[in-house]
Amino acid sequence: MIKKFSALIFVAILIFCSSAFAKTVTVTGVGVTPTEAENDALRMAVQNTLGVLVDSNTLVEKNILIQDQIYTQSRGFVTDYRVTGKNQISGGWQVTIVAEVDDQPNSKLMNELTRLGIINNQLRNPKIAVYVPETHIQYQIPDPAGETAIVKALIDAGFSQVTEVGSRLNVSNPMKMTAAEMTAAAQKFGVDIIIVGEAFSEGLGDAAQWLPGNQKTNLQSCRARVEAKMFIVRTGQIIGADGKYGSGLDNSESIASKKALAAAGKQMGEYLVSQITGMYTSQQGVEVVVYGSAFQKINQVQNAIGNVRGVKSCNLSSYEGGKAVFTVMYGGSPQTLFREIQANTDADLNLQSITYNTLTIQVR
Repeated sequence: MIKKFSALIFVAILIFCSSAFAKTVTVTGVGVTPTEAENDALRMAVQNTLGVLVDSNTLVEKNILIQDQIYTQSRGFVTDYRVTGKNQISGGWQVTIVAEVDDQPNSKLMNELTRLGIINNQLRNPKIAVYVPETHIQYQIPDPAGETAIVKALIDAGFSQVTEVGSRLNVSNPMKMTAAEMTAAAQKFGVDIIIVGEAFSEGLGDAAQWLPGNQKTNLQSCRARVEAKMFIVRTGQIIGADGKYGSGLDNSESIASKKALAAAGKQMGEYLVSQITGMYTSQQGVEVVVYGSAFQKINQVQNAIGNVRGVKSCNLSSYEGGKAVFTVMYGGSPQTLFREIQANTDADLNLQSITYNTLTIQVR
């Protein structure tokens, strides 16, 4: 009886959450008849969604394929809609609808776009190039600490395709890259996102000046600032831009400057991670795979996910043989999500694997 009840719960969740991640759009279509206008509105809803998922060059290049294989099937990609307006106009009708289009990675639309070669895996694990050269006001600094801290933050967040391009980027001003320079960089390094910036540090003298009294500490203090911009290469869109400060202390001014740059770089890296994860997870969500021998254990994990701050919704995609797959709407990295899940349950959790947008957990 308990097993049957548990199964019913899972089925109910599947039905309830089936459209939890759908993109909601309001569009207006026109046609000779109300039906034609409604169908045109459905096409507009899907077209609106594609405008976010696919760059303009691809939309133009594959226009005929999209017209024949996607827009003609628009009704099949819209999970739900309602008509909010219907007006007769000169020569026909105008219909306005509020539609939900599922653009999650396992949705019918995303699978079809992938099958047709219109999109690729860049939406799931983008390739990222980083170039943030740095200088110290008193002397030249080799081995940029700020850039290294940014790269570490990206890798710690689960991005597995990060590369430091250094001077190979070969642009006069990385912070003001032109569209042509971004296109050239994309072709040269095969990346989806480019992070460029600059970093500076300066010595402030003996740290005693920041303390009461006049006794010297023999510790040199430094401060640093790291500035960076982040571009989506295929569109040129800036998805992040900020500057962060850091400070450092050490017997050596050079080491103190490194510490200051690393502190500023760490903050910048965390900011950039939040921008990327916020953008991509808002489209796809984080997939959480949970293995457990008992339904009650998996249910504990699900409840813990629901209590994590920042989780907007949850979708149970499948459940079979002790394996549950959830899609979680969360504006942070999988690492942070796992830590929050741990904090919200006393269940024995074991982290099996983690990537940019997938978290695999075993619960005992």
